[in-house]
Amino acid sequence: MKIILVATNSQGKNLVFVTDTLQACSLQEALQLAKEKKLENVYPVQGSTGAYLRTNRGAIKKEQLDRISISSYQLFSLPDNLNYAVSTPAFDDYWLLYQHSLKKGEGPFIVIDGHALITKERAKGKLQPHGNLVFVAAKRFDVDPYLLGAIIVDEIARMAPFEEIRDVLTGQFIGINTSAGIAQVKTDTARGLIQSGYYNPNPDDPQLSKEKIGKTSRSHLYTYVVQPKHSIFFAAARMRALIDEWQKFIDISKKPKIIATLYSKKHVDPHPNPKANDRGLQIANEFYKLAQEYLGLP
Repeated sequence: MKIILVATNSQGKNLVFVTDTLQACSLQEALQLAKEKKLENVYPVQGSTGAYLRTNRGAIKKEQLDRISISSYQLFSLPDNLNYAVSTPAFDDYWLLYQHSLKKGEGPFIVIDGHALITKERAKGKLQPHGNLVFVAAKRFDVDPYLLGAIIVDEIARMAPFEEIRDVLTGQFIGINTSAGIAQVKTDTARGLIQSGYYNPNPDDPQLSKEKIGKTSRSHLYTYVVQPKHSIFFAAARMRALIDEWQKFIDISKKPKIIATLYSKKHVDPHPNPKANDRGLQIANEFYKLAQEYLGLP
């Protein structure tokens, strides 16, 4: 096997290694594979701060570890910027292999920004088991269940190419503003929704009280956000918070394209004339219909 992609921390330390079988390995797993001579072009080294992998002398430039490395920050950002992902040289081999493996499956595919990301059948398999939670959350926060489902379909599709890598990586980065769960809610978004009284996943947890939530660690919040129920409820709560925030200028409750646009953007100060972007349009049109198909009637 060959390593085709490496994810590093902010200090440049290699943390996750992806092979040409699309297997994502932790550093310890990769070291063991190298010791067993199962990885080409690398060998294990014992340094003063611990063991690491080094590229063999004579390896061609495009296969050297520093040439196929991206930072974890970049990796966490890729689902929201797919065009950046496919234009990053370090990502070339991984993307080609992912596309090849994806198209071995039976289409049709969900395509975003011109890139096939996941089969519709696989997306259905990820959302459908949580259908009841979607309807319960939508009712609680008085939002459209199919728009909530459509937003989740968008998150599922965007995450699909990076899911296994991030599963290995996230455990080492739960102290940063990581997105998690089926709805990919960020820990700081969850904190804000708890602070503003929209949704508390566990009122009996003193760390989630209004008095302490401002200082509660992201790693503690992550334990809730990663759970499907809370991820979906936080997503519905965010939709309701957006509707309420914009109400003084415009009623967006019946404007799914605007809600879908605002949901995936950084905070925008409310104003009377919000515009839908391409992501919001695809969610409200294409993915809304998929959510209706996947979820059926309540």
